[in-house]
Amino acid sequence: MKFTSQLVLYLLILFYSAFSQEYSYTHYDISEGLAGSTVYCITQDKDGFIWTGTETGVSRFDGTHFRNFTARDGLSDVEILEMFGDSYGRVWMAPFRKSICYYYKGVIHNQENDSLLRTMQFHGNVEHFAEDASGNILIQEARGLYMVARGGRVQRIDSINHVPIANCHSISRSAGGYFLVHEQDSVFELKDGAFKGLFRIMVGHGILLPSFLTLSPEISVWRKEMGESRIRSLSTGKERAFPFAYPQMRQVCYSIVDDTIVYSNEVSGSTEYRLHSGTTRNFLPGIEVSRTFRDDEGDLWFTTIGHGLYRLNSTEIRTISLKQPPFGDCAVHSIVRAGGELLVGSNHNSIFRFSLPSMESLGLERFSNEERKRVLFIDTLDKGRMIYGCDYTLLLHGPSVHTHFHINVKSGHMVTKNDLLFSSSFGAFRMKIDKFGKFDTLWNERTTTLFYKDDTIYIGTLNGLYRLTGNREKGYRTYFMGTDIPFLRKRIASIVESSNGVLWIAPYDDAGLIGVKDGKGVGHIGEDEGLTSDICKTLVLQNDYLWIGTDKGLNRVNLRSRNEPVLQLKASDGLGSNLINTIYVDSPMVYVGTPAGLSLFDQNRVGSSSRCRITWLDISSAGHSLMGEDMGRLLLPYQRNNIHFEFVGLSYKSAGSILYKYRLLGLDTSWKTTRQTFLDYPTLPSGDYELQVMAINKFGTPSILLSQPFEVMTPFWRRAWFDVIAVVGFLSVVWLIVSFRISHIRKRQQEEKELHRRMAEMEHTALQAQMNPHFIFNCLNSIQQYIFDQDIFAANKYITGFSRLIRQTLQNSNQSLIPIADEVSYLSSYLSLEKLRFKDKMDYVIEVASDIDQQTVVIPPMLIQPYVENSMRHGLRHKTSGKGMIRIRMEASVNNLTITVEDNGIGRHKAAGYKTGEHIEYQSRGMSLTAERISIMNSLQAEDIGVQVIDLMDEEGQAAGTRVIVKFPLVVQNDSI
Repeated sequence: MKFTSQLVLYLLILFYSAFSQEYSYTHYDISEGLAGSTVYCITQDKDGFIWTGTETGVSRFDGTHFRNFTARDGLSDVEILEMFGDSYGRVWMAPFRKSICYYYKGVIHNQENDSLLRTMQFHGNVEHFAEDASGNILIQEARGLYMVARGGRVQRIDSINHVPIANCHSISRSAGGYFLVHEQDSVFELKDGAFKGLFRIMVGHGILLPSFLTLSPEISVWRKEMGESRIRSLSTGKERAFPFAYPQMRQVCYSIVDDTIVYSNEVSGSTEYRLHSGTTRNFLPGIEVSRTFRDDEGDLWFTTIGHGLYRLNSTEIRTISLKQPPFGDCAVHSIVRAGGELLVGSNHNSIFRFSLPSMESLGLERFSNEERKRVLFIDTLDKGRMIYGCDYTLLLHGPSVHTHFHINVKSGHMVTKNDLLFSSSFGAFRMKIDKFGKFDTLWNERTTTLFYKDDTIYIGTLNGLYRLTGNREKGYRTYFMGTDIPFLRKRIASIVESSNGVLWIAPYDDAGLIGVKDGKGVGHIGEDEGLTSDICKTLVLQNDYLWIGTDKGLNRVNLRSRNEPVLQLKASDGLGSNLINTIYVDSPMVYVGTPAGLSLFDQNRVGSSSRCRITWLDISSAGHSLMGEDMGRLLLPYQRNNIHFEFVGLSYKSAGSILYKYRLLGLDTSWKTTRQTFLDYPTLPSGDYELQVMAINKFGTPSILLSQPFEVMTPFWRRAWFDVIAVVGFLSVVWLIVSFRISHIRKRQQEEKELHRRMAEMEHTALQAQMNPHFIFNCLNSIQQYIFDQDIFAANKYITGFSRLIRQTLQNSNQSLIPIADEVSYLSSYLSLEKLRFKDKMDYVIEVASDIDQQTVVIPPMLIQPYVENSMRHGLRHKTSGKGMIRIRMEASVNNLTITVEDNGIGRHKAAGYKTGEHIEYQSRGMSLTAERISIMNSLQAEDIGVQVIDLMDEEGQAAGTRVIVKFPLVVQNDSI
């Protein structure tokens, strides 16, 4: 009796159950950064940002962060009733005040700071904006229109075909790219400044309000009566009644999407009506919806009155809430297909049945009244039998069998249809189905999961993974796999095998999962590889796709192509919860068990419409924004060699799960990744750079490559021209210093030279002063001789010649150079006196070459006379035979003047003998003085005076005289030596 009652309890058929299919939304309110909970309008700009107008300001949303704008930012009123994004990137806004403003490139333009807007004077609230194919903007209020032409010209339109505008409540672009305008009971097309009537709209009294009429290029929707609405095709002219009846004032407004879907936004949700199929869906029941909007990624957004902003996570992922009285909502822990049914195990000891593929409910089976007992394992057997593993029992159920065994079951693995492995808190067991209840104990400690492969059993425990080989008869051999692979010392959650023989093992610890083959780790998958979490709870293999359930969402990994991004699905994408309990894949359908119920989707359609784009939010340097400057190539002064980039990837389906790849060319060529939406470069050396950034959404869809070139200017002292100038300047300074130094040295040398010259001249003068007395002494000796000889006439003649010679000597001694003519005259005077003194025993000849200009060619004075005197005194004085002769020749070459003094005296050797016998007072000093003079003069001039003395011999080798050759530099008068 007890067994029967328990069996009846286990198999009790559904007496009450409730199933509801719900949509998943992402909700944004003030706590998430939205400007206000009451949201009137929504639009999307050219860059992809979502803009919402609220009762307390404007919010711009990038999928992760809100940026809010208020009157401080330029809004003429914080309560914004209408918004519109045009093709130029402007976002037009209509505040509650009778004015407009627009946002463009970081600045809000209003009627105070914009001359174009200042020309517009509105009589009421602006209700709508529209843009035609030419880029003209039409602004509509109830009593008039403003046309903002592409070139900036503003035109006020107060009438249509000469009839004043009184009740204009909707505008739109027309199918031809012009404008549609509603006025009173008609719709017109505004083309090239002219209005053409298209059709009339019949409405009841008091029905025509701005929110009760909406135009699009292809259709128009309006409230005809309190309980009737109409839809009209503008191309065919056909009308049909909107298939819903509305109590008075229940409707808020209409929204048209893609000209094929109409949303009736109501005080209790939004109703979707698809024109082609005629199907309807309801969204956000119980919440007052003000607008419905579809972005360019295909997401539906709902603005609400008092409840913020909602985004429909997915229309492809459905979640079925499983309700089981008296327990309420049920979590799902196991799923399997049995023929044309889907069996879903809950956490309240029950199985929910659904027909496939419609997912219509077929009822509920309960196993006990225990409130919290999970059905963790379900599998099909032959003959229509099923086997269930629960927290408290193992149950075999079929058309002719209903039996159970009290044991805690954590997981199960069917080796064959008659061979079952299952894990329990008491150990691991093996059982033949036809011998139900007789177990072969494999492990005596708590186990978490197990897996069978090629006669090898893998047993997961709390402290790692074990491998069992052998059999019951011969005994099992146990090996702890954590010995070789430390990763496998963790708590094991799930095991599967891929087609290439790799075991993929998920520990419940925060570690991801590992691939093992032949006892070695061959791969790792975790958050770094794209998983939503490293805490993995369940694994399912479908061909080469590995499905991974974590505590933060569902993941799909392509094991064959690891370059394919990991598909991530979370509650923000439509799953009932981020916590994944179990997964079942019946391709292409995927069924996911979560604490919130059963989620299901077609894997080929999830993420297929995803797109990703990227845009700059701000670029700044030293706290100064550069966004308003020429963005072609930014120039940073070298003092501001820091730059801050803010960017954002726009993919609302990714719900902020976006990866960014970036590199800064000029600094590094390798790509790096980040999930931050900013980059800082605090100190950059001078040079050219280009930042490249790419966003990749969670579906693996990349954005275009966003790049921004910039240059950190080189300080002028590091530029090439400065180097040239510096080098030139340095060389110039060095040259100036060296020149100054050289000039100083030269000046000192010149001064020293001048001093030396003056000293030399003084020495020369002194020598001349010594020579003059010497010569005078010789002359006086001659005069004395004449007196001794009592030759008065000769003495008188000699004295006359002597006086003339003295005058010439005094005159020449005051000059450094004298003409050849003066030298010849001086030598002639001297030789004529000597000829008198020698009583005509000697003669002389002075020859000057004809090519010598005797007036311009100059030589030092009294330099030849000592040689002539020496010839007279030592060469001819002691000559005993023949008449003495002195010959003086002056010849010129290109650079030299040669003067030869030649005598036919006794020669130097014999004269030396006579000279040694003379008293020292009578020895001539003329030659030594002349040698000193020549030495001094040679030190003062570039070219030396050369002296050569040659002893002359006759044919017999006897002394025949002396020849002295003196070579002077050829100097023209007025030149200095």
